[in-house]
Amino acid sequence: MKKVILLFVIALSTLCVSQVYAQKDGKTFSFGFGFEGGPLVYDADIKDVFSSEFGLSLRFSYKAGPGYVTFTPGALLVMPKSVSEEDIKIGSHIPLKLGYKYIFAERFFVMGEAGYAAYTFYSADPFSESDEIVKEKDGGFTFAPSVGVNLGKFEAGIRYEATHLKDSDTKIGLLGLRLGFNF
Repeated sequence: MKKVILLFVIALSTLCVSQVYAQKDGKTFSFGFGFEGGPLVYDADIKDVFSSEFGLSLRFSYKAGPGYVTFTPGALLVMPKSVSEEDIKIGSHIPLKLGYKYIFAERFFVMGEAGYAAYTFYSADPFSESDEIVKEKDGGFTFAPSVGVNLGKFEAGIRYEATHLKDSDTKIGLLGLRLGFNF
């Protein structure tokens, strides 16, 4: 485990000191991916069962004015607070967001995104003797303001993402960290 952490720190340091900027003024289009996750906030019913989300997102950016128009699809796993054989629970979160990333002070950015997020929750049916898995799907409008910094090809950002699930009238919030790499 220590070797993995050391390799990650070395790779991160190399990317941070790189003089190659993935989103420099002359570049019209860039692509990146990022690892993201964080704790769930806002809805008490969701927070009683699930603790956090972790996953991967892609980001396509097109130069427009002082920033970039972005399209960000992703796939995140919604992690349960506890796991037991009788009461298995897990979920997935698939966001599709469009936004604008405004670059200021050379490396820092603010970004606003909005779009659609689909959630699927899986749980064991407590009334079934055959251990049947119940699948619940829902989705709705999502928005995500964020702030961050570009350091060469490396990008780090913090965001608050809120989703209003229309069928269950539930509001889910995520306080997320994204560590990304731009090309």
